[in-house]
Amino acid sequence: MSRQINQPINQVRLTNVAVVRMNKDGKRFEIACYRNKVIDYRQGLEQDLSEVLQTDRVFTNVSKGEFAKAKDLQKVFGTKDEEEIAKLILAKGQMQVSDKERSQQLEKTTAQIAEWISKNCVHPDTDRPYTILQIKHGMKHAAFSVHPTKPLKRQYLDCVKLLQQVMPIQRAKMELLLLVPTGNGIQQVEDILKEHDVKFTPAASQQLAEEADLVRYPVLVDPSLYRILNDLLQSNIPGAKIEIVNQVVTKQGDYMLEEEVGNKNNNQDPDFDPVMEATSLLQQSKLSSDVKDNDDDEQDDSASDEQPSSSSDEEDIVQSMARRRKAQKKAKKKNQKTANRQLADDTAIKEESVSETVASATTQPVTDRISNNNNAASTDSNNNNNNDRKSCNTCGGSFATPADFRAHFKSDWHRFNQKLKLKGAAPISEQEFLLVDAEIGNKQDGDDILLL
Repeated sequence: MSRQINQPINQVRLTNVAVVRMNKDGKRFEIACYRNKVIDYRQGLEQDLSEVLQTDRVFTNVSKGEFAKAKDLQKVFGTKDEEEIAKLILAKGQMQVSDKERSQQLEKTTAQIAEWISKNCVHPDTDRPYTILQIKHGMKHAAFSVHPTKPLKRQYLDCVKLLQQVMPIQRAKMELLLLVPTGNGIQQVEDILKEHDVKFTPAASQQLAEEADLVRYPVLVDPSLYRILNDLLQSNIPGAKIEIVNQVVTKQGDYMLEEEVGNKNNNQDPDFDPVMEATSLLQQSKLSSDVKDNDDDEQDDSASDEQPSSSSDEEDIVQSMARRRKAQKKAKKKNQKTANRQLADDTAIKEESVSETVASATTQPVTDRISNNNNAASTDSNNNNNNDRKSCNTCGGSFATPADFRAHFKSDWHRFNQKLKLKGAAPISEQEFLLVDAEIGNKQDGDDILLL
């Protein structure tokens, strides 16, 4: 019996591959990349090309393993260096992704932008950073849309500009230390700083003890001015240099109470007490909430005669609608209770009448009437002499035709006897039922007359 011999092959199996292709001059060129690295490379998060490419060769068809010819590369790109060609294809080529991958990448990019803004931006008045949740809410309110291939830093700067339209935010200041040689360079540095509205301390008291020939200028500048100042100092003042002390200057920790209620009033009025002010504000808010709760609990019908509050027109409309709905709900509940009570009274009256009628059925006059009726019924039955008559086992009556027999089971008399049977009481005849029904009707008419 022969067995298959597995021989080694000179092929490299590509797994988790993302194909980036470019069509140029009528020819197609492809490169094999790792699926989760292409976007990072385009956004500048990944710089190592070997971490992005699965192989450093350029293909005409990755799935078939067909390599691009050197003469085609030279003709189309003007070079045979496949690494440079791969960089060009990565930057400008097309990559097919699924909807889930695209949505996941957009969510990831949005989270990265929000994290950058939270770390590098602050509130202009307090110099404190925003939380990531606040930044995401502001991005949604500003209608910021994430671009899948645009560099992340460029999108971060564009997002900050949009957020400035909907919320107070600015890029955090950078703390720099300018080291300038003594001499004519000092005046030039001060002129440059004044030109860009950068606050600084005069150089008289900034001379270093260990370096007597250098003068330092500690300044806080916007990050966009760092490159400008560096170029101006390097080109105009020989020996000048800039050191970054702190790239992002923010305030951390808990917010003080006196800052919350306002330091401006504290500086203007020496008798200002922030603790007392905060306590009074809390008491006022508590009082207003208590008043609001009392107003909500009131259910007086004369609520429309109350004096108008100091709230806006929209709040008045909302409160009036709430009171109207509350009154409607209360009236509906009251009507339902009245209907249920009336139904219970009618049922009790009917049951009481039935019990009285059954009790009075034992008296002699009623017995005589029943016997007379029974005798008349028996006489009629004897006269008819019809053997096909049918009777009801519950009510005891007999019927001449099948139609009358079927109609009997739908009558009120049969239904009433069924209820009596369920309660364990004896059934009544049709005459007794008619008598009971007439008495109930007379009582209800009397009640209606009393109500009128």
